[in-house]
Amino acid sequence: MKRRTLLGAGLGVATVAAAPATAQETLSLSLITDRPQAAAGIAARIAAMSDGRITIDVQTAGADSAASFLDTVSGGAVDIYLTSQDAFVARNPAFGLFSAHPGGMSTSELESWIIVSDGRFMWDLLGDEFGIKSFMAGDEGAMPLWSRAPITSLDDLKSGPVGSTGLGLQLLKEMGVTEVVDVMSASDLGSLVALEGLNAAQMVASGLAATFPHMTTPNAARPSAALSLGINMQRWTGLSEADQLLIERCIMAEHGVHRALALHENALALNNEAAGIVPHEMPQDIWDAQIAAANVVMASMFDAGDIAADTADAYLYFISDVAEWSEIGETAYFLGRKEALSQ
Repeated sequence: MKRRTLLGAGLGVATVAAAPATAQETLSLSLITDRPQAAAGIAARIAAMSDGRITIDVQTAGADSAASFLDTVSGGAVDIYLTSQDAFVARNPAFGLFSAHPGGMSTSELESWIIVSDGRFMWDLLGDEFGIKSFMAGDEGAMPLWSRAPITSLDDLKSGPVGSTGLGLQLLKEMGVTEVVDVMSASDLGSLVALEGLNAAQMVASGLAATFPHMTTPNAARPSAALSLGINMQRWTGLSEADQLLIERCIMAEHGVHRALALHENALALNNEAAGIVPHEMPQDIWDAQIAAANVVMASMFDAGDIAADTADAYLYFISDVAEWSEIGETAYFLGRKEALSQ
């Protein structure tokens, strides 16, 4: 695929021939999720904006069943899912690019790639393979590394089982961690040396912060934690353009609300003295190993089929475009502010 032929091609909503619903027709949709709070917000906003004409029945399932959501929705048993597409990387690793690629895009970079560049187009190509139309539906924030005891070196991380999720599982293996556990499907995390894939608020709410109080950052394995809403493609193309736009705008609005809520809740959890969270800086040898392994994870995308390869190419192309501005527009300011606040 020629990269330049893709740029800008994804802007706007593609029109697919279908029989649209009439403007005043009531519409009832079903949604399955392991993030009920985010799903409830989207359902409420869509109902309000449609004056009750469009309703969504939210069904909650455990995180250990999230991998099945893709087939459940693409097969038409349920109309919509809301989860992290980390759950689908075994089907196509490119799904991980729209959640959290190790050493990859920050949340704001990922949003920009999807909204104004060719990320939307690439996501649609990936979704076409599974009969899904995907949208951003929140982000749980950058994920620290959590541990029982302070992690001082890569050897500490290799000393026992470590938990992660999505592409983070492959990353750990590439780093030489021999016992790797998926934190979203494991029934017992008590034997782990360390884990990632949960933010500060989730660690405190689940009680895991008491067992894994040591928080190490920055963690290159989880620079973002985007959530996605996927709609059955036949259901989506059967909607009128007006209903498509209403639903899309409501999802986008709730995406922003969820981002803001996650930031606030993580800050509250970190500042909660009762939670006992102890911050640490990431040891240099672990950071170096993460970046080296992240390059291997990305390189493997190019051997995972045309869609994965083209999506990875587009992802890297966008990072090269925005990296310098991200350093100037975000990183430099935050570092300067940190120094000022410490005085």
